[in-house]
Amino acid sequence: MLIAITHYDTISLQPNSGANGEFAGLMAIKKYHESRGEGDRNICLIPTSAHGTNPATAVMCGMKVVPIPCDVDGNIDVDIVREKCEQYKGKISSAMITYPSTHGVFEARVKEVCDIVHADGGQIYLDGANLNA
Repeated sequence: MLIAITHYDTISLQPNSGANGEFAGLMAIKKYHESRGEGDRNICLIPTSAHGTNPATAVMCGMKVVPIPCDVDGNIDVDIVREKCEQYKGKISSAMITYPSTHGVFEARVKEVCDIVHADGGQIYLDGANLNA
């Protein structure tokens, strides 16, 4: 049922805690980059609309947090995502997106944000904590 409503390819219900899930997800991304000889990717883009634990988790995983502001409607500022991916080209590890955001916004351009991060070789950690409500 979760795959049907989220349109993800797969879903895991482990680990059970959101903070543990974030840590496990970012460590998997970190190990993925290391396995490809890209262990120097350490930039994690985190929108200011993300779940509050996201920056702490990224730091615990050895990443540098680069905050991404929101536009006037509460959406991730896509132009800033593009700008930061250009600024840190080849160093983007990941972006942590809370969906819906802590503002309660289902990001209108979330696919575009993912495409921009993926184009530089970064991965997406999608935090669904607010989806539970």
